[in-house]
Amino acid sequence: MEKFDINDLIKDDDRREESRLNRSAMLYVETVSAMPDSHEGPVVVACKTLDFSANGLQVQMDQALTAGAIHQMTLELPNSSQRFDLTGEVRWVRLSGAGSGYVAGIMLFNSEGTEIIDWKLAIASWLND
Repeated sequence: MEKFDINDLIKDDDRREESRLNRSAMLYVETVSAMPDSHEGPVVVACKTLDFSANGLQVQMDQALTAGAIHQMTLELPNSSQRFDLTGEVRWVRLSGAGSGYVAGIMLFNSEGTEIIDWKLAIASWLND
């Protein structure tokens, strides 16, 4: 008998539990880290946010990310000096409805050494504006 998962009926966009902001920003996802003592830098994929919340991001990109992968990333807000170094897991990836590129959902982690607290405070401030 085939297993049935109710979550398969819920669109990926509708799984978030908190308010999201439809703001555009650039997200740089480090997909391959630089090797120690190497002259080669990390491999980074540039993404544009479609929306974000305190605990997640929805992004659009030309190159697909891998679902289940955990990455270091930097989010930069346009026309601002604000940037946030974050860690997150790619929860889902699909072809973009626009016909080219991909859309992915990323769940952010509460990790030491990141700016997740500053990120959550910024989200709270934007939601109260």
